[in-house]
Amino acid sequence: MLNIPVRVRHLVERTCSSDPYHIAKDLRCEIIVCDLPDRVNGMWRRILRRKYIFVNERLEEWQQEAVICHELAHIIMHPTYRAFSMHGESFACQRKEREANEFADLLMSYRYNSDEVYVYKFLTESWRNQ
Repeated sequence: MLNIPVRVRHLVERTCSSDPYHIAKDLRCEIIVCDLPDRVNGMWRRILRRKYIFVNERLEEWQQEAVICHELAHIIMHPTYRAFSMHGESFACQRKEREANEFADLLMSYRYNSDEVYVYKFLTESWRNQ
């Protein structure tokens, strides 16, 4: 069982930041904000030994940060994990997705009031302001 609160706290202490962009840079991970299909908030991929996080450009700023935090969780805790969706069906490990959502929610709580931004709801339900 992963102790996610401790992992998040150690990451923030090690990088001296809770900014997901700073943390990604520290982990040598490039963030690319681009046009992704509506049902895709983001994903990460290793391409030629380099790590990339792709984020949907149509998301609000806090939602983009939440997606980056979620993908950083996979990079840190599940580096070999691969999940995908096809025709509305998800082929993902629910445990790993829950862990990444919890990690993202905790990391985002350093920067945002959870009553004002609905990070966990957004990540678990793919909810977004339209």
